[in-house]
Amino acid sequence: MTGRLIHQLAELTDICAGTLLDVRKTDGWSWSLSSNGLFSVKDLTKLIEQQGVSITAVTEETHRNRLVPKKLEVFVWRAIKRRIPVRCELDKRGIDLHSSRCPLCDDDLETVDHSLIFCKHSMDVWNRVYNWCGLGNFSNLSISEILRGNSTTIMSCLGKKIWQTIEWVVVYYIWKNRNNKVFRDKSWTAPIALSEIQLKSFEWISHRIHGRKLDWLTWLNSPCSYFSL
Repeated sequence: MTGRLIHQLAELTDICAGTLLDVRKTDGWSWSLSSNGLFSVKDLTKLIEQQGVSITAVTEETHRNRLVPKKLEVFVWRAIKRRIPVRCELDKRGIDLHSSRCPLCDDDLETVDHSLIFCKHSMDVWNRVYNWCGLGNFSNLSISEILRGNSTTIMSCLGKKIWQTIEWVVVYYIWKNRNNKVFRDKSWTAPIALSEIQLKSFEWISHRIHGRKLDWLTWLNSPCSYFSL
């Protein structure tokens, strides 16, 4: 038994000290968060969801987009909160690294904004995405402004969600390709990244949009035509 387990056993013994059990009754566990005292995964899930709604209503930090899977919503939340493991964030948490500079361009420290936007490789991807969508030149916003939807003047509610999906897919694939390069030494180029972004954003939107149908050739040649839906 390790020192930690011994310490926990001692704490449990102290908590139970002086407790008398009635041997005439059946001993058992009681779940205090339900009215019947019985634990169920369903009840626990409801409690977590209720708490999540409460926290979201107060902090307004969770951003929802029904056109993307949950894993992408989680990644976006982590990026906004600076909780993806770029080198500067790891260094802040006491992880010893040989360098905190960007592993792709080596031009600056690897912060969240640098990794997902200002690295020259990321900027190349963003410029190609903006050109593909017919939005002109990419504006050098912060990652929070981009992911919160402050990077466009699109007025249509559904159009905003479609554009937001594209932006979220961009940062997701930039990060994915960054990790492939760092951990697997797999090279990537902006044209390849753009192709992945076009395909994946089309798949996710097509499977989740209701009452509309996206055409693949239109999506490739003029995605901005869907921004007014």
